[in-house]
Amino acid sequence: MKSVSSLLALALAIVPVPASAQWEHHYPKVEGYGHQLYLEQEHLPILSSGPVYPAPSPDGATLAFAHQGWLWQLDLDSGVARRLTNAAGIDSRPRWSPDGQRIAFVRDSGSDTGIIVIARGGRQLLTIDTPAIDLDPEFTRDGKALLYTSARAGNLDLWRRDLTTGTDEQLTKGSRVARAARTLADGRLVYQEAAGPGQSVVIRDLHPAPNATGETASGKVLFQQGWMAHLSPDVHPAERAIVYGVGEGNMVRLAVMDVDRPAYPRWLTAPGNKALFPAWSADGSHIYFVEADARQQFHLMRIGAAGGAAQEVRVTRWGYGTGLGDLAIAVHSADGDGGESSAATPIAARVSITRADGHPVTNPAGSTFVDNQNGPVYFYIDGTTKLNLPAGEYRIVATHGPFSLPETKTVRVIAGQETDAELNVQRIWNAHAAGYVSADYHTHLNGSGVNELALPDLLLPMRGEALDYGAPMAWNQYNRFIDADRIGQKASAPDGTTAWLTQEVRSDYHGHIGMIGATSPFQPWFFGPNVPVYGNRDLHNGLVNPFAKAQGALATYVHPVGGDADPFADLSANPLPQELVIDGVLSDGIGLELVCQWTSPLGTAQAWYRFLNIGRAIPVTSGTDMMANFYRLPAIGTARSYLPATDAEDGYSAALDQVRDGRGFVTTGPAILFAIDGQAPGDVVGSGMREWSLDLISVGPVDRVEILVNGTVVQTLEGFEGKGQRTYRGAVNLPAGGWIAARAIGGKTAWPVMSFTHFAHTQPVWIDYVGSTDAQAARAAAQDLLAALDFSGANFRESYGADIPPGLVTRMGEARSKLTAIARE
Repeated sequence: MKSVSSLLALALAIVPVPASAQWEHHYPKVEGYGHQLYLEQEHLPILSSGPVYPAPSPDGATLAFAHQGWLWQLDLDSGVARRLTNAAGIDSRPRWSPDGQRIAFVRDSGSDTGIIVIARGGRQLLTIDTPAIDLDPEFTRDGKALLYTSARAGNLDLWRRDLTTGTDEQLTKGSRVARAARTLADGRLVYQEAAGPGQSVVIRDLHPAPNATGETASGKVLFQQGWMAHLSPDVHPAERAIVYGVGEGNMVRLAVMDVDRPAYPRWLTAPGNKALFPAWSADGSHIYFVEADARQQFHLMRIGAAGGAAQEVRVTRWGYGTGLGDLAIAVHSADGDGGESSAATPIAARVSITRADGHPVTNPAGSTFVDNQNGPVYFYIDGTTKLNLPAGEYRIVATHGPFSLPETKTVRVIAGQETDAELNVQRIWNAHAAGYVSADYHTHLNGSGVNELALPDLLLPMRGEALDYGAPMAWNQYNRFIDADRIGQKASAPDGTTAWLTQEVRSDYHGHIGMIGATSPFQPWFFGPNVPVYGNRDLHNGLVNPFAKAQGALATYVHPVGGDADPFADLSANPLPQELVIDGVLSDGIGLELVCQWTSPLGTAQAWYRFLNIGRAIPVTSGTDMMANFYRLPAIGTARSYLPATDAEDGYSAALDQVRDGRGFVTTGPAILFAIDGQAPGDVVGSGMREWSLDLISVGPVDRVEILVNGTVVQTLEGFEGKGQRTYRGAVNLPAGGWIAARAIGGKTAWPVMSFTHFAHTQPVWIDYVGSTDAQAARAAAQDLLAALDFSGANFRESYGADIPPGLVTRMGEARSKLTAIARE
């Protein structure tokens, strides 16, 4: 191991961090989305195991759908499905031409989408592939044009391609999303629209008159629901009726509507299921849709257009057009360290399997995901799995947590035979052997994804990522409360891996607070100046922390600061959550999420440093903020905390106590083990000249290491290339009060890490006593926090007018008094 003297620190060049230390987008950027994560998840196609996106043929004899990333054509009489496409890309959302001779669909390359039109036999006829996202083709009733969605003009708008001349005409403008276009028999256009906070089903003329205004030009809303991704309207082949999805809590029900009498819709499917992607049969008598089972495998369903019981439409045989063979995979540990796994024992693992041309393999026994940072499709196996695949060459990559070296193997599957593949995954650091446990304190079990997960479904991904503890949170999508009935539930694996479902209180204006370890929900789930008032107006975040503490939970501000810059340099450009300063000053025991996939640890750290500098011992947490039922997501544990392990019987609660005590470190990848005079984060050290040591462990490269005293970088050291460990030693002269900590920053990430950049930060070691301060640093921090409090106060006055909640006014005054006293000391 190498040692770097702190005497060289000032001479070392500082490598710049990336332009943005937060995830932004994987597909081409679309205007109108602050978090393109939701657009890519909710509006782009999925890769499935089982039929999705059913499209009945005009003659009623067959049905096209997507499965395993290819298009298939199902003979409805025989039940035999024949594969239509066999490309490297992921094909989905098929739609037929009126004469039944052509199929248009979406092809996803993994970083962009385009439109393909093929003849019924498979010959490619047309490609629409702009530099932007292109989606959802639909033939017009006369077959002479193709409607589709494209972001070529900024937003996802509807366009019309003349199939004779090849010219394009833009049909919609102004909304964030307009897609899933369908035309009624009378020529009117029906589509799904996102314009503002909600999603709508809209109807309008396909070609409004040049002087048209109002609903004639922009459309009439037939149905609207706040934050509902799965409207997916389809139209009757001859009548003026539509079918569409309606969100009910976690679930989705189908409803039918007469578009000329939209006030009287009728339920079609029963409650308690997630019915998706409805499509009317050619004769209008039935509606096809899909549902996922408890193993996240999709099934094709059919229900009468007038209602009744839904029935499964079974595929009796899959015609791949080539021979199939079995691939048996086993993943073992190659640590050889006497830890919890031995080379003879299969381990839970993340695997990515691709055909030689790059086409991904789906999971036949659980969810399939795509890494929205690096791109690979992946899923989890519990040590072993067997896959039935078309003959050919395949590449397998396996990992086991952020300190594992990806193990790769290429195999050839032979028709009619079984091929074995054993992968031995080595870790460069074993957290348990080093005395640490890991936790991801902010995730979600279910969101607007296509599956419905139960809490135990989270345990295999956690084990595959070597993550001990998780805190999935119930949350609201406006007035739909997701996982509300699961708050307080726990699920554990035999090895102690534990998920505890809690709640995120989501006041979009005041700031979101996660309650780690909550057993009952805070009511109301959301409030603020821009949302409906259902009763009490005197609501603010100051009510959440005591509610959480009363049930033993840790209240934590989540995803606080979006940008890398110091927010106090320009609060309007990189604002803090509006109540963060108030709670940071007044609420004892509240936490701050420093590491999150969607916000910047650099900007958030600047807020944390100010609180530490006025003596507020606020612990930091980490949370990936992933939705486990999303298809496009980073792995659970991408952002995590490492905490000293204890021998307590309740390991989860003991780890949370370590967070409260300010111990361990948070990270998006590297481990950073810091001590000064033998004292670890959370401990106390004396002032004066003190020696420190630091071990940096990372699979990927790290740009630099920094030692901070009272928020100021006092020593900067060069990072290393990764795939191992580097030790640093030095000395620092500590002031009479305050704190010292260490952080690691920068470096290109790759598997197994899914974060946007490498970042790790220790909790502080306090000087002399916990909460001590340096007078000059405290005064400067108090002045910055007062400026932020003024900024929030002005925003409250602008948003609430004369109706600022009285309790909030009182708390602003109390926080101001405390900060003013510190600033004058």
